[in-house]
Amino acid sequence: MIGELVERWHRGWITADGLTSEYRDRYLVVHVNRPHRVFEWIATDDAETAAMARIVAASREPNWLSVPTHAPHKVVEELEAAGLVVARPDETFMQRVLAGHPAPEPPAGYVVEVTRSPVIGVRVLADGEVAASGLMAVVGRDAVAHRIETAEAHRRRGLGSVVMGALTKEAVKDGAETGLLFASTEGVHLYVKLGWEKISDLVVAQNAVSA
Repeated sequence: MIGELVERWHRGWITADGLTSEYRDRYLVVHVNRPHRVFEWIATDDAETAAMARIVAASREPNWLSVPTHAPHKVVEELEAAGLVVARPDETFMQRVLAGHPAPEPPAGYVVEVTRSPVIGVRVLADGEVAASGLMAVVGRDAVAHRIETAEAHRRRGLGSVVMGALTKEAVKDGAETGLLFASTEGVHLYVKLGWEKISDLVVAQNAVSA
């Protein structure tokens, strides 16, 4: 089941970020096309970690490998044995039923701006300055959150919750029922507070090739 959820998440991510993807020998590969990350390989089955890690380690350009797993310590060992550098050992793959998602109003002095391109974009503004922002792509019945960020000067004011609430409210209008996201170590606390649940751990590694 986790493999299906990973594939569904990936479809939302590439839509939100305007990327493309393909399967290479059954392995899911996203064309990120950035200097520090040309391709990102995504494991839909952590049993394939060692094989995928060897491919990524042998790549001549900067490549990443993301592995959703219920056995993160084993995955880290396999990644390092292949010669990869584990950059993010403790991220989290999460989901939530979107019905009833909290949607708090912004604090005094902040205004919410919603755009569609068709990806849903939310910005929380303070005197014209972007205090927090995020994206959400709806693909079928899934909504994938991406780039949820709060500026340093505006943190600890609940703006992350405001962004997520506004995004999910719009996504539900588009027929989305399930939310999916990859959460950073720092972001997990926000999502748990909003009722998101852990699907699995997530380990992210990269090869030793510099841009």
